[in-house]
Amino acid sequence: MCFLYDAAFAIINMKIHILGIGGTFMAGIAIIAKQLGHDVSGSDKNLYDPMKSVLINNKIRFTENYNSSVIKKNVDLVIVGNVMTRGIKIIEELLSKRIKFCSGPEWLYNNVLINKKVIAVSGTHGKTTTSSLITSILKFGKLNPSYLIGGMPIGFDAPAKYTKSDYFVIEADEYDTSFFDKRSKFMHYRPWIFVINNIEFDHADIFNDTESIIRSFHHVVRIIPNNGTIVYNKDDKNIKKLLKKGIWSKKISFSINKKSSADWILSEKQNYFLSCGSKKYEINSPLIGLHNYKNISLALIAAKISGIPLNQSLKAIEKFKGVKRRMEFVGKINEMEIYDDFAHHPTEVESSIISLKKKFKGKKVLAICEIKSNSMISGIHKNNLIKALNKAHQSILVKSHMYKWGINNNPKIKVIESYSKIHDYIKSNRIKFDIVLIMSNKSTKSLRDEFQK
Repeated sequence: MCFLYDAAFAIINMKIHILGIGGTFMAGIAIIAKQLGHDVSGSDKNLYDPMKSVLINNKIRFTENYNSSVIKKNVDLVIVGNVMTRGIKIIEELLSKRIKFCSGPEWLYNNVLINKKVIAVSGTHGKTTTSSLITSILKFGKLNPSYLIGGMPIGFDAPAKYTKSDYFVIEADEYDTSFFDKRSKFMHYRPWIFVINNIEFDHADIFNDTESIIRSFHHVVRIIPNNGTIVYNKDDKNIKKLLKKGIWSKKISFSINKKSSADWILSEKQNYFLSCGSKKYEINSPLIGLHNYKNISLALIAAKISGIPLNQSLKAIEKFKGVKRRMEFVGKINEMEIYDDFAHHPTEVESSIISLKKKFKGKKVLAICEIKSNSMISGIHKNNLIKALNKAHQSILVKSHMYKWGINNNPKIKVIESYSKIHDYIKSNRIKFDIVLIMSNKSTKSLRDEFQK
């Protein structure tokens, strides 16, 4: 059991060390722990921007590489990220020395979420954008929420913040909690509002099939109070399967099907409109693509439940500039526009390509995809990935030693093994492409730097 934080009796100057601090979630935990008054440090194998700069700006000490000496210096508690596994020297010493430890989600619930109205945003896709949208709307509506987001909303100083507000917005991931707690992270959050964007098969390293993912979502549904609310996408077949297993709270549905019986309908006629009964609201946003307007719709509904009038929320949406590395425009190179997107699943890859082609009709899109997620590396999504990449005018798959499968004789998809050769290919074919879309769930800085040469 982690220490419980109580505003009336705060434990301050507790020495906390965070293993795996370079990830967005664990960096967010570090920020919140420091804001609660603790002495926070951390370590990770490697640290990269933007989280490296975020930690520096928040004056949180960290070391690169794991050194067991950091847990010997009178540390009161070690918070263990899910990147850590048995066999790592520092973990073995943590266990043998009987040093107090817990997971990030466990610490967060016991010290913060237990006293908050938690708005948890879940789903295979759209979590980061939707949770960023909800946070921005609630900030615009003067509710000043706490938040922990798995990305960097543009205009925010950090992915996490603790406030005295009753509300806490959190990106709710279905990935496992830690090496010693194999439940999904979102089991720890006990939401008051549970947003479900979509459910698809992902995380093949911890889930056997889609049914096991649905089961994990059901475990969360079982602990939502009867005065809580599930906000969900009624068009998703797997969410339908989920809700058939039982629901004990209120529910509000959303659909893009005009004939649906959903509570809210998103429609498109030159612009996007969100309707509830006879009331129709126009959505104006700089974000690109139908998938983002689905995210916006769910965010508007969740904010309305939280007490923000819809007209006020729509004004906030107009000002929302997006999230870094979520279809982010990062610059031009010789008249080619470059977009960077955190795509880790074929559905996201396809949505991003289609969105750009629709936004920029007549423009030629080159899609560059670098596979890094465990599911993609395994090859389980191979056929759907090929289908998605074929939507671009031309695609490049960055070859890696990590995966053993390949793509044979596809004229629209080139497999290139190095960034320098990708640069050479673009340079020699520059006249053919107007837009370059880079997609990966890891940093793309090295690839983008190559373009500048």
